[in-house]
Amino acid sequence: MKSSSCVVMGNEELRNGVSNGMDDLEEYLHRLCSEVTLWSTKEGFFSHFVEQISAHVSEQFLEKFGKMKDDDERFRKIWEVKPIHTLKVTSFFKQKSREVSEKRRNDGNKAFQDKKYQQALIAYSQAVMRAPHHDGDTYSLALANRSAVLYHLEQYRHCLTDIDLALKADYPPSLTYKVLDRRGQCLLKLRQYRAAFEAFKEAAQALSAADLNEKKLTVWEKDLAKKIDMCHGKEDENEEKSTSQSPSANLFCGPSRVLPNASSVVTLQESKDEGRYAVVNRRVPTGQVLMAERPYASVLMENKSGFHCTHCYLRLVAPVPCEWCCGVAFCSPKCRDLAVSSYHRWECRFLDLMIGSGVSLNVSLALRVAAQHDLLFFQKLQDRLSQPAVLPSTTSPHRPEDYLSFYHMAGLEEHRSGRDFFHRALIAAFLLKILQRAHYFGKWDDEGPPDKPLTEDEALLGRLLLRHLQVSQFNAHEISGMTFMSGENNYVATKSVFLGLAVYPTVAFCNHSCFPAVARFFDGDKMVIVNLRPLSPGDAVAENYGPIFTHMPRQERQRKLLSRYWFRCRCEACEQDWPMYEMMPERRMLRCQTCGTALPVRTGNKSHVKCTQCGSSTNAVDACKALDKAQKVFDSAREHMDEGRREEAIRDFNRYVDTVSGLVVPPHKELHLAMQSLRHLVACRGTIVTAPAKK
Repeated sequence: MKSSSCVVMGNEELRNGVSNGMDDLEEYLHRLCSEVTLWSTKEGFFSHFVEQISAHVSEQFLEKFGKMKDDDERFRKIWEVKPIHTLKVTSFFKQKSREVSEKRRNDGNKAFQDKKYQQALIAYSQAVMRAPHHDGDTYSLALANRSAVLYHLEQYRHCLTDIDLALKADYPPSLTYKVLDRRGQCLLKLRQYRAAFEAFKEAAQALSAADLNEKKLTVWEKDLAKKIDMCHGKEDENEEKSTSQSPSANLFCGPSRVLPNASSVVTLQESKDEGRYAVVNRRVPTGQVLMAERPYASVLMENKSGFHCTHCYLRLVAPVPCEWCCGVAFCSPKCRDLAVSSYHRWECRFLDLMIGSGVSLNVSLALRVAAQHDLLFFQKLQDRLSQPAVLPSTTSPHRPEDYLSFYHMAGLEEHRSGRDFFHRALIAAFLLKILQRAHYFGKWDDEGPPDKPLTEDEALLGRLLLRHLQVSQFNAHEISGMTFMSGENNYVATKSVFLGLAVYPTVAFCNHSCFPAVARFFDGDKMVIVNLRPLSPGDAVAENYGPIFTHMPRQERQRKLLSRYWFRCRCEACEQDWPMYEMMPERRMLRCQTCGTALPVRTGNKSHVKCTQCGSSTNAVDACKALDKAQKVFDSAREHMDEGRREEAIRDFNRYVDTVSGLVVPPHKELHLAMQSLRHLVACRGTIVTAPAKK
């Protein structure tokens, strides 16, 4: 599934943007793209299951199914279709293996002895991930060995984490003195002398359990005594403060009282055609942070699970495993505990089943939204589900952490066909069966009939899962990182790498434009929105859903947006049919400095040009001089970019775009080149993904 095809984002404008007159081809693309957000036709068993079930239902059934009044009725009806219960749902996941772990640990030992430390780290990490937690000392030995290589790689904090985990996992007492000594050495490197003193003292005490001959014991006692003495009288150095800031810390003009994850210059408007959408209420110069938000829910792509934290998406150095499965990895015990205490306890034993089914990442996201809350949460929430969505205000601010912020996003249920509802209800039934077998509703009787009547709690989750599948189709943003394709810090040759999907309730208020106003970057799973051009009061905070006018003709953009996101774009690039980049003329259309519209071409030797719209005059000579001066800033920005000076390049491109946007009317070739360069540079402020080495 391509990250930019049918799974990118949707928002409130979609609710009213669907055309009633799609031709047959558009209807076909519409259905095809809708199905892509559910399953793969080439991989997994679910598409074949759908074909089998579809053979048992008539067109009349589908028509009636589409006319049902709500998701509760639809889900209860799908449960009555007996053939769906032929799908056997059982736990299926990659389990721990003592034998595999020991083999990988031996591989790591050999690489470590050969001083191939990166190779040893990989082997030891595989040993840690595959080791059973409750079957001997395999797990603790793998952690202790990995801590040794982490120390050599100067990854002292990760080394300390592994030592703590090993000791909690009942590391053999006869070897404990070694890891306690290593803990002390790490703390010395970090200049934490008091903690180092305690670690060396504990190591000295642990020697009583060590299996050492008298000579070696004496050597260790002297060495530890020397290290203990070394720590005396030394003051700890202050630990480096984290450079990461809260999501609102860098917001332009501070956070909004209405939208806490947005700048105070961002406000919401609502209209029949565009739904609820974000605009600015004052002038905003280029390059300001307008939104910064962590997701309400997110899922990592399966093929990235060995490289990025399942919970926060940070690049893994020393992965921390789940206690039971080998299908996920975390960057720290904190992320592991957060995941296990919420969604992973329900998903753990069914990860490979989900992968083998061929369902899409959107489906995994729909399950994740449910799984990150327990049953009691939804039981208490029932009365609020019928409350209508309201436009956030100072008296009722937006609550992006509230489930209803997700629940009330656009699902376009009024435009769905009976077949579409039927397919999504089948998926919802599959997901509910997973929750049942995971004991989400209490102990599950494997011997009971699979089609036994739904309890009220099961019916509630079933209809919510069906709702999630509709919302995720239009509101799931891709999470991405950037990789350098040739050479370190070569910002000209960068590529976006798809990592996963997430829902951002505040960013979902951004409508689409083929001439987008903003770009984004990711810090782990946090999305940061930055404007690419100056904005005036009332301008939309418009992002781009994939088709951009500089690279795709209007007809193709319109068809893609209509088939994938169910609306016709009416941005200025579409309404005025702007040419693609290579077709743009080199001439500049000067802007009226009073009303902002395009000025007539200057004739003769006149310095001023009169606007045909407002009648005011603009000094065209001064404007051209200012453009020539701006060209030097553009050239400086390109030079910085070519030489890998990202922030200097961003600074100069921001200046150029601010100046030129006030002097010329788009489309203007160099202006769009500057904005495209800014998009790449801004994206590289976030998560950097290491490209695989070429063979």
